[in-house]
Amino acid sequence: MYGGHVGIALAGKGYRSTVPLWVLLIATQLPDWADAAACYAGASSPPSEILSHSLPAVAVLATVFALFYYVAARDVAGSALAGTIVVSHMIADYVTGLKPTWPGGPFIGLEVYRHPALDFGIESIVIIVGWMIYRRSLPVDRRDSSPVRVMLFCLLLLQLAASVSFSLFPGIKKC
Repeated sequence: MYGGHVGIALAGKGYRSTVPLWVLLIATQLPDWADAAACYAGASSPPSEILSHSLPAVAVLATVFALFYYVAARDVAGSALAGTIVVSHMIADYVTGLKPTWPGGPFIGLEVYRHPALDFGIESIVIIVGWMIYRRSLPVDRRDSSPVRVMLFCLLLLQLAASVSFSLFPGIKKC
């Protein structure tokens, strides 16, 4: 999931407007950033995905991120949302990819990436729904503004680029 993660962050912002969008964007991307860091550090045993996308890894990332947000903002509900958004990353990735459950456990997922048109459709729906929820949280006079509409267009364009790349380069590895 690429653009869909941003759609989930937007929905979170629409649900609880007091949490900064940048916090939710970090939360929704945190497992991928942890994966990139583990990959860059040369993690091969266990594989970087075990350290970033398995159930225990995501539980640790979500808990630590939620605690950091709580310490910074003293917002219990916002902290719970931030942690939940981290967990949403793994759930969304189970739809689009094939991810580990735990060290030594099975990899699960629907592997929608193997069907780029379907991936684009699913992720576009997540983006649009997230954008609509976010949009409702804005002042009425800004909901139909050009920047808000351009945001949706750019997110859909980003997702189209990702889906086209899956079609042109199937099986490309991140690490």
